[in-house]
Amino acid sequence: MLNQKLFWCVNMLEPLRLSELEEKVLQKFIRRNKQNLQNIKDNVLEILEEVRKNGDKALIKYTKIYDGVKLSPNKLKVSEDEILQAYREVPKSLIKAIKEASKNLKEIHEKQLPNEKILKKTEGVYVKEVFKPLESVGLYVPGGRVPYPSTVLMLGVPAKVAGVKKIVVCTPPGKDGKINPAILVASDMVGVDEIYRVGGVQAIGALAYGTRTIPKVDKIVGPGNIYVTTAKTAVYGEVGIDFPAGPTEIMVFADETAKPNLVVVDLLSQAEHDPLAVPILVTTSEELAFKVREKILTSFRRRLTKKTIKQSIKKHAAILIAKNEEEAINFINKFAPEHLEIMTKNPEKIIPLINNVGSISLGKYTPVAVVDYAVGISHVLPTGGAASFHSGLSVYDFLKVVHVQKLTKEGLQKMKNVVEVFSKIEGLDWHEKSVKERLKGR
Repeated sequence: MLNQKLFWCVNMLEPLRLSELEEKVLQKFIRRNKQNLQNIKDNVLEILEEVRKNGDKALIKYTKIYDGVKLSPNKLKVSEDEILQAYREVPKSLIKAIKEASKNLKEIHEKQLPNEKILKKTEGVYVKEVFKPLESVGLYVPGGRVPYPSTVLMLGVPAKVAGVKKIVVCTPPGKDGKINPAILVASDMVGVDEIYRVGGVQAIGALAYGTRTIPKVDKIVGPGNIYVTTAKTAVYGEVGIDFPAGPTEIMVFADETAKPNLVVVDLLSQAEHDPLAVPILVTTSEELAFKVREKILTSFRRRLTKKTIKQSIKKHAAILIAKNEEEAINFINKFAPEHLEIMTKNPEKIIPLINNVGSISLGKYTPVAVVDYAVGISHVLPTGGAASFHSGLSVYDFLKVVHVQKLTKEGLQKMKNVVEVFSKIEGLDWHEKSVKERLKGR
């Protein structure tokens, strides 16, 4: 049996056979990046409560503690002058890319928009379904190591298409107290109403409870670190949230027809996002497994990879050999990856067999990078196994379903007995009376 601890060690990224993995090792894969939230929950709740009570004062306090930036209340909101200056600082190529990406996102999400539909139309009974946009949403855009203007688009365009009336952005400031100009330009081009230089737990608290400066919203969407994710979970009920969207994941399912170099560049492209990123190859080809391993280690020896990639590969990468397609697909569904690339002879035939996944990319010309930036679906997708119960972000996240019904006297008469029976069983007499009163002769 192969050493089951090897996948944690970058110097020996040894392919492992799925059939030989002990259950406890298998569960380490399935439960990747699962941390003990209790260790940070008390701290998160303390910050949220202080934001609820003290508003802007708490935002200023925690921005100084965690971002090293001292702000005054009138500096929480980004000014129009700052946005105009940002346009002068970003390259024209970025503005062009934002326009193109936004166009693709808008095209796809406009086609997603549901039409109202008649659900029932019989004698005396009429029911229809209509869709209403949320009044306001808060977009959380991470800061940290690099700016993410693309995330602004992936959150903001679906919200605009859905018809959300007020959209605000919260994003952490840099050490100089400024917001990266790329984020400001992307926000402005999408049509965001307000931008605030606040990040972390305190930003989630501000959007959930409202402060003198930052408005309370109906829903908070966007990815973040474990503190942001915990804060979003804690305020759920006060506001709506999307879903857990933590460190990125890629799973490549490949057979002997896949090109090793393409598998490698795609694994490393997601690893460069975050030291906690999860890049995994599942393959039915032992030859491919060892070629991919060797190419990754060669890139390390030649110092061709970033520190972030090395950390991700060392802690979270794996090369798994499946004895057949069925075993591979069974593992994929248990893992529920954020991104799945299928590089097999007939990738389309695999789609009906995959139930739990955020997004599927088919063939050698569809790297996850185009999903991240250009193809037109939102790259905000469920991670950490949440794809087993949640879809990726779309226009539906910004809509509410409302049912409208109308009955005639004849229609009410048909349903009278059902109401009477349930009213008696549940002890709700006035329910029955509300029907009988309408059916009286007068």
